[in-house]
Amino acid sequence: MKRLLKWLTGLVLAAIVIGAVVFFGFVPAYVEGARNSVIDHDPYPLSDTAAALHETLIVGDLHADPLLWSRDLTERGTRGQVDIPRLIEGNVALQVFTAVTKSPAGQNYEANSAEAFDNITLLAIGQLWPLRTWDSLKERAIYQAEKLHRFEAASDGHLKIIKTRADLDAVLEARARGEQVVGGILGIEGAHPLEGDLANLDPIFDAGHRVFGLQHFFDNELGGSLHGTANTGLTEFDSR
Repeated sequence: MKRLLKWLTGLVLAAIVIGAVVFFGFVPAYVEGARNSVIDHDPYPLSDTAAALHETLIVGDLHADPLLWSRDLTERGTRGQVDIPRLIEGNVALQVFTAVTKSPAGQNYEANSAEAFDNITLLAIGQLWPLRTWDSLKERAIYQAEKLHRFEAASDGHLKIIKTRADLDAVLEARARGEQVVGGILGIEGAHPLEGDLANLDPIFDAGHRVFGLQHFFDNELGGSLHGTANTGLTEFDSR
């Protein structure tokens, strides 16, 4: 009997270890690959006139979520759509990197409850984000800003985070000189990382965020979302 119990205990422990390896090592990458697949295709036809015009433009993308995933954005990725090499290749001058901090289970365009299970909690745990992010939307926003700062430091000058008008001017001047540099602007996707307290705006701003959406796919303390359930406008939000 003791041998059987010992054998069953070992089997359970092995199953737990295998499950942990799969969850932490493969599931997040699988989820991102399924949601942000890269499909190989022949180059799209592009006339010389269009290509020449594109080179003269200041191209900006106002929304992308790659900071949500465990990828090195200084390297060309095999999954996902945005990284520094591809932004440079596409002549993108400005990229807004939005921090996703909450995503209700079953998210849709009709109605989403703010009380629904939050998928980002699982991603934070599965990708081994710091413990402070597991139960704090504010810390998730700050952590994603920290990630972009690390990518900036490792980018060999190809990524510059823009926090001021002077930063923006410097990036545009560098590009005018022919330097391959992308200006990164941090933002939060919905103001729920404030966690109902206006005082939390300061640490989020200090982390580098400069674009602040009020709502996203669900209602928060600042008001109702088009895709939420309250069907209301802005609230009389104040610090608490």
